[in-house]
Amino acid sequence: MSKRKILIVDDDKTTASVIQLYLSNMGSETAGIATDGREAINMAKELKPDLVLMDIYLGKGLDGIDAAEIIYRHFGIPIAFVTSHADEATLERAKAIDPIGYINKPIRETDLKTTIELSLPQATSSISRQKQPKSSLEDILMSLYSLTQTEAKVAAKLVEYPELGFVADALNISVSTARSHLKRIFRKTDTNRQSVLVHKIVTGPAGLMINKTEE
Repeated sequence: MSKRKILIVDDDKTTASVIQLYLSNMGSETAGIATDGREAINMAKELKPDLVLMDIYLGKGLDGIDAAEIIYRHFGIPIAFVTSHADEATLERAKAIDPIGYINKPIRETDLKTTIELSLPQATSSISRQKQPKSSLEDILMSLYSLTQTEAKVAAKLVEYPELGFVADALNISVSTARSHLKRIFRKTDTNRQSVLVHKIVTGPAGLMINKTEE
């Protein structure tokens, strides 16, 4: 049986090293170590780990919850959060990602092992469900708002990614090109901000149609 590949995301090198040692002791492989949200997303995409151990607080840029949402929603890789403390609002945001577990700092090897052993079978099922074919949001957006195919791709990606830069990277276009498409999307959907656009897609007719086709 192949080793389980686990991506560690933590901006504290000491903590990351301790986790790596614990993983080695229990026969798991460290797929890589990321220190910020953007790096975590890129490594998850390239390395395709079985699990991501994600610190919630990562300093500047995307926090662990934002990065985890992108990794889980887009790549179907399960997340276990690692944190020393979190307020109620932060925990509610974390719960929305549907993580497979939480590990408190300072990390104990027994806690880490228990979380991984109990959650990975669940994670495998979750990944299988995530890969089931779904109706195309792009087609629905093109039909509802007369978007071009490229505009529909940009709008659909904005639902998955919180930043236009990530959308541009995902579609292999420049940020300026993505921004030009976004301006046209705003006009066609009668919106004026990215947050308003995403809310309209998720809660409006497009969201209802997607939910109906997935039932």
